[in-house]
Amino acid sequence: MEKVPAGTERTEVSEELPQGLERRLVLRLLAHWRSLCEEKKFPSFADVVPDEIPDIWPFSFVLEVLDDHQEPVFRAVGDELAAFARVSLTGRYVADAPADTLPGVAIAYVDEVLAKAVPISRGGEFHKVDGTKVLYRSILLPMSDDGETISGILGAANCREIEED
Repeated sequence: MEKVPAGTERTEVSEELPQGLERRLVLRLLAHWRSLCEEKKFPSFADVVPDEIPDIWPFSFVLEVLDDHQEPVFRAVGDELAAFARVSLTGRYVADAPADTLPGVAIAYVDEVLAKAVPISRGGEFHKVDGTKVLYRSILLPMSDDGETISGILGAANCREIEED
């Protein structure tokens, strides 16, 4: 049996969450995306109802994929995610997201999602401008107006800051 330091308080996870509830935001959004797909290859943005994912939507964003092979454009950014951006991203190209921010690392692999046409989730770490280490998870999910051709990306990301010694 593992030895726990004196003074450590134990809490059973079952006391915090209902049995079987996934805690990771990216996996909950992936499950929701899959439920929206039904028989289609990709769901439509018309299928997304923010009120159905109220705990995820503030950490989410919407990218529009333009027809003329330009970079995707941010069409919506949730309030919680926007707080990490340092600049307003709505209406701006993905390249405008600072690389040392949560939105910047969350969209760093958008070209891979567009090329492979599958959902991809990544996690890792980065350092903010002030040197704070941040651990993050993100997911990018292809969306389609016609169920076949990718017309946008639904994404989400969350993080936690780590104090380094």
